[in-house]
Parts: sequence; C-alpha cells; structure tokens
Amino acid sequence: MLTERQIRAIKPTEKELTVSDGRSARGEGVLMLRVRPNGTKEFYFQRRKDGRKIKTKLGTWPALSLVDARERCREEKEVQLSSGTFEELLAAYVAKLRTEGAASAEHVAWSFKHYVTEPFPNLMNRPAVLIGPADIRDILAKMIAAGVKTMTNRVRSRLHAAFQQALQQDYNPRNYLEHEVRFGLASNPVSSIPVQEDWEQPGDRALSPVELKTLWQLLPEHLSITTSELLKFLIASGGQRPEQLLRSERHLYQADHLVIRSKKGVEGERSLHVVPINKLMRQSLNEMDAISETSPYPFQGMAEGKPLNVQSLSRAVSKLYGRHKDKFQGAFTLRDLRRTCKTLMGVAGLDKQLRDRIQGHAFNDVSTKHYDRYDYLKEKKRGLDRWAVWLEKHIIHTKK
Repeated sequence: MLTERQIRAIKPTEKELTVSDGRSARGEGVLMLRVRPNGTKEFYFQRRKDGRKIKTKLGTWPALSLVDARERCREEKEVQLSSGTFEELLAAYVAKLRTEGAASAEHVAWSFKHYVTEPFPNLMNRPAVLIGPADIRDILAKMIAAGVKTMTNRVRSRLHAAFQQALQQDYNPRNYLEHEVRFGLASNPVSSIPVQEDWEQPGDRALSPVELKTLWQLLPEHLSITTSELLKFLIASGGQRPEQLLRSERHLYQADHLVIRSKKGVEGERSLHVVPINKLMRQSLNEMDAISETSPYPFQGMAEGKPLNVQSLSRAVSKLYGRHKDKFQGAFTLRDLRRTCKTLMGVAGLDKQLRDRIQGHAFNDVSTKHYDRYDYLKEKKRGLDRWAVWLEKHIIHTKK
C-alpha cells in the first residue's frame, strides 16, 4: 500500500506513471495514483465494467491527501455496488406503508415531498449510502428555521423508519433476493440526530361544554358544508380518528353502523372497528347525501373521487379558532376534539371501557387480544345514543 512518503518520493518520468494503492476484492475497484511527466500527481478510482477499465478522478495530491483519497475511493466503491438513491429509499418506504394499508401512508408521502424532496432536490439522486447525519441535520434544521416544531420530530421519525426499512431490505436473509435495488447501508444516519424532547409534550387540552357548544354553533356559517358536517359527525360519533374515518369508502356506511378499517398498529394487527350510527351522525350523512349520493366517499374533498384531506380539516379548525379566540379559553386543534369527546362522554355517564371501545382503542391484555371476539355492538350503540341525547341537551339545543 502507498504511503505519503512514497508518493512524495516518486519522481516524474518521460512517460506517464501509474501506481496502485493495493489490491481489492474482484470487481470492487482500486485506488490509483497517476504521475504525469510534468510532476502532477492525481488520484483515480479505477474499476472494470464489461471488460473495460473505467477511471474516475478523485483529486490532485497533495491538495487531496492519501487518507482522504482512500475515503473517496471507499465511497465510490459503495456507489458502484449499491445504486439505490435517497429518492428510491423514501419511495420504497412509502410503497411499503401503502401496501400494508397504513393510515399514515399519504401523510408520510406528503411530508417527504414538502420537507425533503422539494427543498433538497440535490440529495434525491445521491446514492442513499452517501446520505450522512449532516444531511439529515440540514433537512431538520431548515424545518426548525421555518418555525416548524412537532412535525420536525415526525419527519425525523419517518426518515429513521425509511432507512431502517432499507437496512432490513438489504440484510434480511429471508427475502433480500426479492429486491432488485440495493442501498448498501451499514448503519442508519438518522440515529445520530436527537429528538427534540421539549416538543413532544403530550396534549391535555379538552374543550369545556360551553366551548364545545360555541364551536358547534360556529360551524354552519364559518366553514364549508362538508367540513362543518364532518366535524359534527366526528363529535357525534364520540371522537373517531379523522384520518381513518375519511379513508372509509361509502360502501362501509350501512343503515345503522359504519365499519372503519383500523389502520393503526403493525402489520397483522389492524382490524375492523364497527361504529353504530346515532341520529346526529345520520343527520350529517343526510346532509352529505344531498350533495352527492354516488361519490366514493361521503365526505368528499375538492379532488374528484378523493375524500376531504385530513390536513385541510386540521387547518380549518386552527383557522376557526384563530378568527374567534375571544370565544374560547385557549387554543385547540383537531386532535383535541377526540380528547374532548372522550372527556365529555364520561360526563354524559359512559364508563371508561365503553368510551375506549367507542373510540376504537386497542385492548392489549391476553384475554381481549387473543380470545375475546365479541363485537360489543349493542353496548356501543346504547352508549352513542346516550351521547347524542347529551349533546342535544347540553350542546345543540341549550338556551342562549
């Protein structure tokens, strides 16, 4: 192997001189030093392809040291052996989520596009193996500089999961041969990036009955019909997860119940969540049927054949609060409505286990997870009917 002293001692000759830094595994390529007659000494990465020698210039010595040349050579080897790009890595993770039917799939795709691929197009065609912690840091730092907080941690988590998926794809002995693209990762570059812990405080905001009444009365005049009726439906249904509800096609809405494909949890643990339809929920569905009885989704968005976007719904709630701050005790978001329903259903007399079942929470005790196959439909129906009566009395029809 070459040394800095040897390189310094090599004298130019009338003919170009080439010296190898040593042998490497067949097909991986090797670092070469080219000494020109004028004394210039250049580092090249040389490999063979289809019987031809292909050389890539790495730099000129001594501006590029031998140590750095070897590192550049190592990177070139990895690039040649693993051609999967950063963009392909992100796409592969989104495709996996879509195949599994994960509720978060479309939002993950949106967050990658909005915060990674569009702001950093120069990284997209780079081999994933060359994406380092500094690149991930720069992506998240740009978000932080723009005032983005919670989503910064979400994007970090999703990038970590994407790289972890690529590692499993390359090294799982059971199915790695099924994939044509190789990423050649040795580690996860996101692991070195810390989570911003102070931005992960659990929410505790729940609207009071007076605030919920105010929100309900604001809906018809201050938001679109679809958004207003969807929020009413979410409240009347006891605070279902909006992303799951919106992804439920029209055929899942029956005369007396709704079937939601619960897409939280790992593959194999997602299940069907049956929600009885009370009279307030039916009123909202009738309003939407008056707009369209044939759309694929009851709560259709602006795009033909697509449901209302959950991000649009979330922004609508935040903007509504922003326009009427004086009417509420503090800021609230779409996520707080689920907590509000959970809390106020308790006020209405529903016990915690029934509230958990209405909201589709998982029960992880052995008995429930593996043996209890009862659907609790009758109990949930009685609970949601009681909730509707409470809403009518305390939220909808109260005297001003």
